[in-house]
Amino acid sequence: MNNPGWQQKMDKSVLGRMLTGQVVIACIGNELRGDDGVGPFIARLLKPSGGITVVDCGETPENYLGVISAYRPEKVVIIDAAYFGGNPGEIRAVEKSQISGGGASTHDAILTLFADYIEAQTGAETFFVAIQPENSEVGSGLSPVVEAAARRLASAINKLIEQKTE
Repeated sequence: MNNPGWQQKMDKSVLGRMLTGQVVIACIGNELRGDDGVGPFIARLLKPSGGITVVDCGETPENYLGVISAYRPEKVVIIDAAYFGGNPGEIRAVEKSQISGGGASTHDAILTLFADYIEAQTGAETFFVAIQPENSEVGSGLSPVVEAAARRLASAINKLIEQKTE
């Protein structure tokens, strides 16, 4: 699944384009399944401000559709653990067309419907930020490499949020 047409290594410029305008960052994952809990972990590290809202959707993002729509976002950034063939802790921007049925996310079918609904209800552009998990065993907690990646991503987002509010 290493097709460069559907994934892009995450850097500050890619992230910066995602975080312009009114943005909701939807963090998804099950904290009881190891690295799958990276989304909610990142949600706790983020400091929303300046038109950026963070929603911890846990393992049921469909339950937060109304909440996200109520913010009237221009962009929605979905952060989740995903298997894309990278090294554990690697962060990539992934196109929606590659989530559906591609096995990329641990929640792939739900995420595609989730993004489709958000786009239909709000007109928002959706983006996916995927973190390659190392371990998704029940009860294992985040692996050190994925936790470090999550902290780097959250720090980069927080710096962009700070710049946006200056």
